[in-house]
Amino acid sequence: MITTSLLALSLMANPRPFPFSYTYPTVAPGHLEVEQYVDLIPIRVEEELPDGTREGIISPRFQLQTELELGLTEKLELGFYLVFEQGGGDAPLVFRGVKQRLRYRLFEQGELPVDIALYGEVAQYSDELEFEQKILLSRRFGPVIVAANISFEQEWYFNEDELELIYNPTLGVSYELSPHISLGLESWVRFRFDTSGRPMRTYLGPVLMAQKGEYWASVGGYVRMDTLGDTLAVGENYGPFYLRILLGIGL
Repeated sequence: MITTSLLALSLMANPRPFPFSYTYPTVAPGHLEVEQYVDLIPIRVEEELPDGTREGIISPRFQLQTELELGLTEKLELGFYLVFEQGGGDAPLVFRGVKQRLRYRLFEQGELPVDIALYGEVAQYSDELEFEQKILLSRRFGPVIVAANISFEQEWYFNEDELELIYNPTLGVSYELSPHISLGLESWVRFRFDTSGRPMRTYLGPVLMAQKGEYWASVGGYVRMDTLGDTLAVGENYGPFYLRILLGIGL
């Protein structure tokens, strides 16, 4: 019953049980899916008081991404993103840039002990270029889905001629309670390879996905594990919590 339901849904949409981790399936050839990301991160920003002094206050930082996914072949998928960002405090919501990516499935599902796909992305922002590569590993065991993404980024800030090398692994486990609801746990890490002294940011939290026909939603609420109990520093873009909401519709 579960397999039949998933097959029918895959013809209309490609729901994602994890907000950060990609799994093996891709959008069917000729089909289009629209996905909307909403990221909310509480950060500490400086605010000027009436007496002229400044103090740090907690304010949400937002990032919005709208993605169009198009199935090119049975195994190849194209994605195009529009990215908007609001930096917290009184900062306005601004258009940051665009991203394009390809995802390609290797072999056939179930042919290997682990299903493998490859992912490549290029982002063009107002102040930087980003290149990202992922190896997507996943496997379904009945109602259980396990996914791990091995991800690397190269971020070139051309105004400052600075190159940053980033490591972004993810790991998630999800259990399908019914053909329309799944619940799981996901972790993701952001680590910079240099001597800047920036910490390895590690998040862990529950994830929930709900789907009905061609509509689906995936939500993850994450706690930052590397700074538990610490005071959030002013200017740190990654707060003690991270919320991601992902909405999708198959067309």
